[in-house]
Amino acid sequence: MSAAEAATVAGAAEEAFALEELLLFRAYLYTLFHKLFGAAPDAAALDALLGRETAEVAGAYAEDDATMRGFARFLEGLAAREDRAALLDEARDEHVRLFVGPGPLPAFSWESPYRSHEPSLFQESTLAVRAAYRAHGLEPKRLARVPDDHAALLCAFLARRSGAALAALRAGDANGLAVELRDEEAFAAAHLTSWLDAFAKAARRSKTAVLYPQLIEALAAFARVDAVFLAEAAYWAEGLAAEGAPVGAPDVRRGSAEARALEAAREALAALEALRPYGIEDYELVPARSCAGAR
Repeated sequence: MSAAEAATVAGAAEEAFALEELLLFRAYLYTLFHKLFGAAPDAAALDALLGRETAEVAGAYAEDDATMRGFARFLEGLAAREDRAALLDEARDEHVRLFVGPGPLPAFSWESPYRSHEPSLFQESTLAVRAAYRAHGLEPKRLARVPDDHAALLCAFLARRSGAALAALRAGDANGLAVELRDEEAFAAAHLTSWLDAFAKAARRSKTAVLYPQLIEALAAFARVDAVFLAEAAYWAEGLAAEGAPVGAPDVRRGSAEARALEAAREALAALEALRPYGIEDYELVPARSCAGAR
């Protein structure tokens, strides 16, 4: 191999490492938002939100977005509070007020009312989301009982899709990676960035701003940043696919700082995925049944 070819391979491997890290980070954030929007927080979920791993991931996005910088500072301030038990009680009350009721909700937490300006459930955009899930063999666990376009389910879906992108990257499949990222980009444009800013604005009508209005604003900001990332990463993968070049394996040596960083990110994601706050089963995606049997 010539020096030029070796440099090209090394450069591709370095880019692949950076991409794997970002794919892990985005999977982490979408999983975190899924757990917090889909269930009342418990001590473990709050500890994850205010832990070192979340601070590091939020910090990675804070470099490019003012709202994410503010979110990182907000988390730092919450983590410094000594009354963690009181904070948890306040956050639970706020979750009920914003997502459950029984009183009027200050903001709808699903997409369709922001698209149609009608408050009813299971509208046309909801069915479009259901079709997107089923195209990937998934459906809500409580199909037809909770809106498919609820923010928690949308985040769960993109967390899973980030896992699919990671699998294509690790397999060296440039074309598969490009197709996956473009599909996620289209979904995010159609079903996240199109309404989350309005959701965040409406959530500010809550009587309190302990945690959730800030979380919703952070999700809206992250979705915008993520859409740009998806477009750029897909373009990179498409370039490799056009050249017939595989995605380079991440250039990390065993025991190196880079290898430890990737392993830490994988472990943090796995720990977050394992959390089961009470009620999260109502906002989970499961393998889809046959279309004939699913109504």
